[in-house]
Amino acid sequence: MIVENVQLWTWDGKQDIYPIKQIEENQPITITEIRDWLLADENQQRIENHLNRYFECYSGRHFEWFIGQSDRAIFTPLDLLAVEALSVSVPTDAARWLLEPDEERDELLTSSHSSLAPDQNSLWTCDEKLLGDGGALQKLYALLRTKDGFGYVTTSKLLAAKFPAVVPIRDSRLETLLGLEKSSHWWAPIRSLFVAPGRSLADHLNGLKIPVEVGAITTLRRLDVILWMEAKARFPR
Repeated sequence: MIVENVQLWTWDGKQDIYPIKQIEENQPITITEIRDWLLADENQQRIENHLNRYFECYSGRHFEWFIGQSDRAIFTPLDLLAVEALSVSVPTDAARWLLEPDEERDELLTSSHSSLAPDQNSLWTCDEKLLGDGGALQKLYALLRTKDGFGYVTTSKLLAAKFPAVVPIRDSRLETLLGLEKSSHWWAPIRSLFVAPGRSLADHLNGLKIPVEVGAITTLRRLDVILWMEAKARFPR
């Protein structure tokens, strides 16, 4: 199906469909290409359509509300509801461990927040040591991954709930779109999109209009929604 003009998302009775061009079907936009794609003028209406559809129709539109009510210093039931809005659930045993006091986990959470200075509190402005081996946030990620029920998708969404401006969400749709299925890295490739020379991707994403009031939406969430919806359009299940 070749579509010359920008179209809107439609429901076909089973799933959401976006009428993409034939040459785009099942084709990734690799991590080396995605920055230019996001900034290209000819893609702006399409990108706004993605944002409109997501924040008007998908359960993920509640994510910001839940994390906005949660206590940033500890994991709370609201964080579990937040990730559930993003279509993952935490098993009961893992949820109890997350909500009960745990000295190591809570210290890493506190230390990670403390390491984010007011002008260094995003993925691309924070101290890279925080994200690298031995960094508090990387250690927190590794600790969560040791618990049954915390796969890399769930863990990334949980940490995005506590650090929405710093931790980019990872899931299989985004991996496929960006050609990163086999990569052991995620934070660094996404960070590279923002620190690349030239036009500011952060300013561009923050300038996109959100159609409904859903709370404070970080730059990373805008990116996540756009990429997830584009992946859904190109790789329908």
